This record gives sequence, C-alpha cells and structure tokens, in this order.
Amino acid sequence: MIVFVGASASGKTELAKMLCNKYNYKKCITTTTRPMRPNERQDVDYHFLDKVTFEKMMKDNLFVEVTEYQGNYYGIQKQDVISNGVVIVDPNGANALIKAFADRIYIVFVDSPQELRKKRMLQRGDAVESVENRILKDENIFKKENLLRVNLHLKNENNSLEELALSIHEAYQKFLHDLDKKPSNQ
Repeated sequence: MIVFVGASASGKTELAKMLCNKYNYKKCITTTTRPMRPNERQDVDYHFLDKVTFEKMMKDNLFVEVTEYQGNYYGIQKQDVISNGVVIVDPNGANALIKAFADRIYIVFVDSPQELRKKRMLQRGDAVESVENRILKDENIFKKENLLRVNLHLKNENNSLEELALSIHEAYQKFLHDLDKKPSNQ
C-alpha cells in the first residue's frame, strides 16, 4: 500500500487520484468527522460520520489507526485496508501503519513550499483564518522527522502531477519487486 503524508494542500490528494485513475491503484477510503466539502461524496472521498458514531467504532476496535486533526477524527477502518491501495494520513497514521504492516507499505512524503500551499487552499475556497491556522499547525505536524521512515521524499513544486505520479508508480513498483526478492524471515 502507498501511504501519502504531507501538509495541507501539498498535492497528496491529487497525486493519489492520479495513481488511481492512471495506474489502477485503489483508494483506501478513510473515515472522518470533518464536514464534507462541496466537491466531495460520501463513501467515495471519505466515510463521513458524526463524532458519536466514530467514537463508538473506536471503542469497538474497528480502526487500524485513528488521529485527531483540527478538532476532527480521521481513521482507517480495518475493513478498508486494501492491497494495491493508496491512502492519505498524517505522520501518526503513517507510523501506526508502519507498526501494523511493517515493510509492506510504502511511505511517500509530499513536500510543497508554504506559499504555494497557502495559494492552493485559498483557491479551493478555504477561509483565510483557517488557512493561516493550518499553515502554522502543519509546520510542526508534517515534519519528515516525525515519521518512522520515508521511502520517497517528493517535492511538489515545479513538476507536473503526471510526472510526479509516474515517478511514484515506478519507485513503488521497484519497491515491490525488491520486496518480493527479499528472503522470508520465517
């Protein structure tokens, strides 16, 4: 599974969509309590739930990982973990997946300059106050050092999304090939 980690508006969502559309990866749909944005669809972009339902599912141990970000819960339900999948998480989520799946996942850290991320958030209609808040919080949360490991550090600044998606796909295929050649530790 390819696991994307990056600050708000770094491009990780668009890259994940491109991998699904162009290279037939499957989106691992995560669950959240944040409000649905106008262009999003239930059970396609996220499983949108209220906090009470989400918390009950946490108590029932239905998630691989859960994190809280900007006052909302995000999590990956065990039933939604798929092979040949792509998922977007924060560093805590990535680290939980590393612990749960060891070397079967591939961590892509997507990095974009702060000003470019700010511009993207404003263009998609995020409130100015929200953008400023996220930029500040993201600086501490989305540091590469907060991850147990990174397989690919991607700079999303000057390349097209197509070029970046191709480089991720090729690097991941090599990773899988190398993983298959590794001797089993059994």
